[in-house]
Amino acid sequence: MIVGLGIDVCSVARMQGIIDRWGDRFIRRVLTPGERESLAGRADRAAAVAGRYAAKEATAKALAGAPGVGWHHVEVQGGSKRAPQLVLTGPARVLADRMGVGSAQVSITHDAGVAAAVVILESDTIGGQRS
Repeated sequence: MIVGLGIDVCSVARMQGIIDRWGDRFIRRVLTPGERESLAGRADRAAAVAGRYAAKEATAKALAGAPGVGWHHVEVQGGSKRAPQLVLTGPARVLADRMGVGSAQVSITHDAGVAAAVVILESDTIGGQRS
């Protein structure tokens, strides 16, 4: 059963401008160490950051606004050769548990200078009973 759904888009050109202006300061603020490591040396860095940014925003929407959840509590694992996986930690995990989230699905796409992400949070129970 779906208990949360979120979608977000991010302009790759806008993200490139932010990276050009703030550089690693911005990257450290919004990406976890694991995400930064997976993006190191990528030619499409701005597009990859835009996709992760959109996924984190979509996750916040799926978590009903995500009160108390910070950028580093949501991590997108995987890369250009693996399907992305969403990992929730700290307050994001606590909130997801409170909502009954058993699994989290994320899809990220890029086209026409835009990155888009959809997050679906699913419960493995139906009406309080395990499915």
